[in-house]
Amino acid sequence: MKKLINYIILLFCSLFVVSCEIDNYDGPDATIQGTVYDHLGQPLQVNHGSEIIRMRELSWAKDSTSYIGNQTLKVQQDGTYRHTKWFSGTYRMLPRAGAFYPYDDALKDGDDAGELVEIKGTATKDFTVTPYLTIEWIKKPVVVSEASGSYIECSVRFKRNQKAGYEMPDTKESWLLVSRSVNTSARWLDLYPVSLKLTNDMEGKELNFRTAIPLKYTGIDYWIRVSMNCQTAAGKPETNYPGMGADNFSTIEKIHVP
Repeated sequence: MKKLINYIILLFCSLFVVSCEIDNYDGPDATIQGTVYDHLGQPLQVNHGSEIIRMRELSWAKDSTSYIGNQTLKVQQDGTYRHTKWFSGTYRMLPRAGAFYPYDDALKDGDDAGELVEIKGTATKDFTVTPYLTIEWIKKPVVVSEASGSYIECSVRFKRNQKAGYEMPDTKESWLLVSRSVNTSARWLDLYPVSLKLTNDMEGKELNFRTAIPLKYTGIDYWIRVSMNCQTAAGKPETNYPGMGADNFSTIEKIHVP
């Protein structure tokens, strides 16, 4: 019995030693950063934390046609990204599933789509994509005071973009985004509860927005922008591109409500 107990103790001690073995793999030692630009050379306006860059590691793949899993990089609202905890190696990077035409004309979002990037130390990789829509301000947000309270008003126009070799999708809807922080995805739906329905013939026309109810809080800053999205063109299923339905955005404007 004593021998059995000693054997069990020895077994547990052995397992403990093995489990405490030092991890001798190198930790993440690289940084990948860059900017996603639109076709006009401006940083692409996206939703906060959009996961629109696909990463596939090739360094440890078993052969030249394989990859190690899928990872995604989150992009900031102004189209920039920076990730400091990354493993050095060779990756295939692809902008995808955003409100833009396929980045890779030949492979779309297939397994081998994208660009090979060597990441070591600090690597910078920029991309240029063609968004479905370009939204520009005509009248930037202003505060209008009335007897019933203060409202935010603004106006924009949009332009549909077409990438060579692709059909254009149809427009769908638009939202006025009002937030108390620079993260405009955290918007107040009660201030603009119903979307503006869009049609293709609205292109180039002035579209006016106004908060539906008076602002509850004054003496603070608000961040404003306008979003618009597209949908598969009627009778043209080939326009159902990856990421169809994602939003295009105007730039963000900050105003102070006295």
